[in-house]
Amino acid sequence: HFKYGIELSSLLIGDEDVISSVLFTAVNQLNLGGPPAVQDVSHYITAAQLNLRAGMKAMEMSDYETAYSYFDSGISFLRKKHWQEHYALSLELYSLAAKCALTNGDHTSLKFLIAEVAAKAHFFEDKLDVLYFETCALAYSSRLAESI
Repeated sequence: HFKYGIELSSLLIGDEDVISSVLFTAVNQLNLGGPPAVQDVSHYITAAQLNLRAGMKAMEMSDYETAYSYFDSGISFLRKKHWQEHYALSLELYSLAAKCALTNGDHTSLKFLIAEVAAKAHFFEDKLDVLYFETCALAYSSRLAESI
């Protein structure tokens, strides 16, 4: 599956309609193979980036459950030192996953994602989105005083 997904990802240049349909097919194939199927180390980041693109595309279509699954899969392709070596990609995957978790009402995942970004983000500005999501989650769960 993973090899098939990598081959399909080479088609992601050109017509936007073709890209959309091929993107989801390619990423689904990558995810079916999962991180254990990766043979070339550079493909870990490629898979994470493609999951980010697919997740963002799913968010554009207001499908936050599917978007979350793509972001979560993208996170699973990140290697141990991803926060040091691929900071921007890590931050975007975690932040968007947190946004989807909030939208989906998945408070357990949201807490984990917020904690990870809060611990690993280099700058306060990089934490603002997830801190906002945390505030919203507290306010939505009738814990307004804690959110302030």
